[in-house]
Amino acid sequence: MDQVVLRELQIAVEHGEEVLAVHYGCEDFYKAKDRPAAVSCIAIAVVGKGSSRAFALSDAPPEVQGVEREVDFLDRFYEHLAGKPDARLVHWNMNTSSYGFEALTTRYRYLTDKYPEYVPSSSRMYDLDALIESQYGDEYARHPKLPNLAALNNLQKRFFLAGREEAAKFASGDIGAVRNSVSEKAHIVETLLRLLLDGSLRTQGSAGAIDFAGTRLDAVATVVAIGERFRYVERSLRARHDNRDTITIKDEYDAQDLLRALLKIFFDDVRDEVWTPEYAGGASRIDFVLREYGLAIELKNARSSMTDKQLGDQLIIDRDRYKADASVSHLVCLVFDHDGYLRNPRGLERDLNCKVSAEGLAVSVQIYDR
Repeated sequence: MDQVVLRELQIAVEHGEEVLAVHYGCEDFYKAKDRPAAVSCIAIAVVGKGSSRAFALSDAPPEVQGVEREVDFLDRFYEHLAGKPDARLVHWNMNTSSYGFEALTTRYRYLTDKYPEYVPSSSRMYDLDALIESQYGDEYARHPKLPNLAALNNLQKRFFLAGREEAAKFASGDIGAVRNSVSEKAHIVETLLRLLLDGSLRTQGSAGAIDFAGTRLDAVATVVAIGERFRYVERSLRARHDNRDTITIKDEYDAQDLLRALLKIFFDDVRDEVWTPEYAGGASRIDFVLREYGLAIELKNARSSMTDKQLGDQLIIDRDRYKADASVSHLVCLVFDHDGYLRNPRGLERDLNCKVSAEGLAVSVQIYDR
């Protein structure tokens, strides 16, 4: 069903239909216990057009005071939607009675004792969080998901405030800060939707798609699959016709050479990143960077002297190094442990994937022990 919805949105954007990204700020609804939470600002960004509009308390004419200031901008918001009855509305978790379109209607009725001029149909509302989850699973980004997903996709968060921070700014009367934050979030939702629709969205487990053999492959999944087949390729290379010379994988440098060649099958631009890490006696190491995808790849060979903790510590050092590189948003670490040195590879893999990632840098760890 979600594939149908995504295709529906794709066609709408391609045909120039109005698709609007909507977000709003309000007071802390946990504190507004005896009434619907007051609304401070609503922002709309037009998908694919780069234009936007915000409706806020600060926009009311000087003669409008008290709760009428809120009614004034809510009226203008609903009037704006009434002029676009065929528009599709994309939002971020605005689907509950405490926060969302229903909450806006409830607040308006509380203030005016009547329904808004126009209430959009739920059939034309789309929760972007749910759509992304349907494609990438519920762990597509670390919590809180919106700012972390924005960071993974290198989106500006200059004015971004968490919901409670917006509520605190509202309480202090700083409506300008709320307006900036809400407007930026609407733009983020608009951009994330476009990235999702064109297949270039970067998530905790994906760095975008590549075109290969007439189809689209996920870049991270492709790198992981290369790791899965790596040993079979290595073995096949040993059996050369007439015992001709071949590459023999004796150490990590040989493995890096073979990995580079395999990556070239799928990726045009594979760059060597040579550096000296703060471990392994200062030995130089080659990682590979796919700049087009913001993707860094490192290869590690488990050794008898390597403990699970040492591997985790090394990954944290590597993560911190790449975290400082704004052009990299995803690090894939391929750990080859074919001799079974690591005590609990599956548990270690799960732990590292959960713990090592940071805001703006997803880390995928794959241990090959079979």
